[in-house]
Amino acid sequence: MGAFRTLKPDPFPEVLARARITGRGAVLLGENLTVDGHEDRMVRVVTHAHADHLLGLRESCERCGRVLMTPATSELVESIYGLRPDPGKLELLDCGKVVRFGEERVTFFEAGHILGSVQVLVETGEGRRVLYTGDFRLPKAPIVKSDLLVMEATYGNPSCRRPFRDRVEEELVKLVRKGLRDGPVHIFGYHGKLQEVAEILRRGGIGEPILMSRKVYEVARICQKYGMELGDFILAESEEGREVARGSHVRLHHARAAGRFGGRGIRIYLSGWEFEVPVREIGRDEYEVALSDHSDFEQLMEYVEVSDPECVITDDFRVGDAKALAREIRRRLGKPAWPMP
Repeated sequence: MGAFRTLKPDPFPEVLARARITGRGAVLLGENLTVDGHEDRMVRVVTHAHADHLLGLRESCERCGRVLMTPATSELVESIYGLRPDPGKLELLDCGKVVRFGEERVTFFEAGHILGSVQVLVETGEGRRVLYTGDFRLPKAPIVKSDLLVMEATYGNPSCRRPFRDRVEEELVKLVRKGLRDGPVHIFGYHGKLQEVAEILRRGGIGEPILMSRKVYEVARICQKYGMELGDFILAESEEGREVARGSHVRLHHARAAGRFGGRGIRIYLSGWEFEVPVREIGRDEYEVALSDHSDFEQLMEYVEVSDPECVITDDFRVGDAKALAREIRRRLGKPAWPMP
């Protein structure tokens, strides 16, 4: 510890040798790993099954020696995108297990983002702990101690706070229950979050049938296989689904379907970009619910403080505010921090 403490305002070469983010969105950790984007390295890691973390995966499957992800992520990537690395290259790693590449040890930790999502820790031959959070959500994700931290910055702006975040699930259930009194409820979101909604509704006592379009249904079956408690759900395109659709029900749609769907009932759009209220009415029978699978600004700062790295790199390739987050880490916590690339 302490090798990074005397850093100047710009990253020293020794920091960049241990971790950096390239112009292609690849997070390079240690000597061997390229994570969530392609560069020619020994090992490609996929932290989770969202498109902005699968960049260059086909190229990595051809050019990298190993492709590393959790079993759940592997099934989701194949189901959603039709991508499956050569079995000779694919290595499945559960959280808490350690795999070695040369002198480096790699460990996955839960990220609490979507099913199968992980944080990636590389312990170098010199004993340095280099950590990449990927997309994560507190308190579902453990905070991992690090020497050098590379972190997401989706809600890196100080304005991105949800003081009501503990109430969102309760408010969602109330809204769905109210909508079901008059007919169907249609919910629009992305894979991972949609399946979580099914779990939230069942936990909240919603017993009406839940219909899912085909891809949402396929992903839900994988989520159920890996322990998510979704209860019963029905393929909307099936004969049973068409019969159920005549009565009161909940239907889950991918966000891309929102513009072309014209059915009756209320619509609920799941949004991570609402920071003022848990539920906002945006039109007649249309609502936005502030359900996010990312940590907000306060939780990002909490992670840095508890992880206690000697310096921080914020992800400025993907959506977010990496510059603001790095500035606030320097100002509030007194730690060297830079956005990259």
